[in-house]
Amino acid sequence: MEQFARTGIVEERIIAGSGDNQMFAYVLESSDKVSSPRAKLTPHAVIVQVPPDALMRWASTDQIGIEGEQPVVDQATLRIVIEKDFACIEGTDEQNADTFPNPLAGER
Repeated sequence: MEQFARTGIVEERIIAGSGDNQMFAYVLESSDKVSSPRAKLTPHAVIVQVPPDALMRWASTDQIGIEGEQPVVDQATLRIVIEKDFACIEGTDEQNADTFPNPLAGER
């Protein structure tokens, strides 16, 4: 979250081989060109863009997620949901690396 708030982009890649066509990326980026969350699919990536004000509100508060709907074909819509990753209550330190504290922890 800190990197996303600082740079406006975060990317994770699945690498299955040595060539560019052997990689698939998940990209979340801030863009002043959108007024609500938007997604696009390329041959090697899913790119989700969110407005900068939505990013800052999400990054600086206890807001859990950002949601939006994007029209697609034949009056269908794509529902876009971006959520903070909470630690698993019974997860290991390795499984819970880079997660947010779980708000339900301690209720058991």
